[in-house]
This record gives sequence, C-alpha cells and structure tokens, in this order.
Amino acid sequence: MAEKEHPFWSFVADEAKKWATRVAFAGFAASLVLVFTPTTDRLAAIWTSPEKLTEIAQKLDVLTQEVKRANGEDRVINEAPGFSYVKEPVYLGDAITLNMVVKRTRTGAGCTLLTRTALFTDETNIPSAGGSQKPARQVGTTETPMRLVLDVPPQVRPGRVTVYLSLEFECGDKRVFDRTRPVPFMLLPRP
Repeated sequence: MAEKEHPFWSFVADEAKKWATRVAFAGFAASLVLVFTPTTDRLAAIWTSPEKLTEIAQKLDVLTQEVKRANGEDRVINEAPGFSYVKEPVYLGDAITLNMVVKRTRTGAGCTLLTRTALFTDETNIPSAGGSQKPARQVGTTETPMRLVLDVPPQVRPGRVTVYLSLEFECGDKRVFDRTRPVPFMLLPRP
C-alpha cells in the first residue's frame, strides 16, 4: 500500500512551485526591463553619482567665480557706473578734480587702502604716473562720493587724456592691487 503524503507537506510543495514560477517570471521580466529600457543607464548613473556631483560642484565653483568677476565682486572696490568724471576745463599745468562714487565689495570689506597712484595716458598711449598719495579716509561698503585733486605729470601732452587710480590694499596679511576705471578728459593748452 502506498504511503499517503501529509497534507501540510503537499501544501508546502505546491506553494514552493508557485513561488518558484513567480520568481522565474519576475526575474525574466526584470531582465527584459533592464535590457530594453534606459533603466540600466539610470542605475549606472546612480552608481556613479558621487563622482558626477563632485564634477558638478567644481563646475558650479568656476561659474560662481566667473559671475563674481563679471559683476566686479572679485575686486576690492566697485565704482558706480556713470558717476566718475573730471571737472573740466583742464589746462596744461593745472591740477584736475576727479569725482567718483565708490564702495567696497564683500571681498574688500576687511581691506585697508594703503596708497593710490594716479596714472595718466595721453594720445601717445604711454601711461605717466602722478604722485602716490596716502588716503585721507577709507571707503565703506556703501556708495561714497569722492572728490580727489590730482596733479597732472608735466610729460602728459594736451589732447584727450584718461586717468585711473592704481590702488594698493592690505587684506589680512597680503597686499592686493586694484584699479579704477579710466576716466577721459580734455587737457587744453594754456590760452
């Protein structure tokens, strides 16, 4: 006489066959998904995402520096556009009055202006330095109007002349140099 199987083990065997079939179909479906969809690429991207995040962070740092440079935030001072001019007429041998509106940037907020030197360029395109001067006051982080009286070097010829200031700052323990934008004026011969 044949021995009867216990109903519990028969149930377990049937369920095991069903689950094995389900796992096989699920595995086959998953392999089809991986082969025929971009899921593989997405999984590879997830796997390499730390390197990509580092690369993106580096590109973002470069972009931030370029934006700061374009906005003038990498400089120590910033001039208000359109507010720099020389009071005219200016005759040969006279001092000029340079008016400008400047402010410190976030980068230059902790810096101290040591000296400023006026550089004049005439039609020969050769810069001539005026005397170096120590500043009477420091500029803050708000727009500050400045009126500077500068002597024109004797070698500068009459005609169209530009002047800009070369500035020396002390930022912490290092020296930083900056300059203002050139401001044009007409230097007239003495009447």
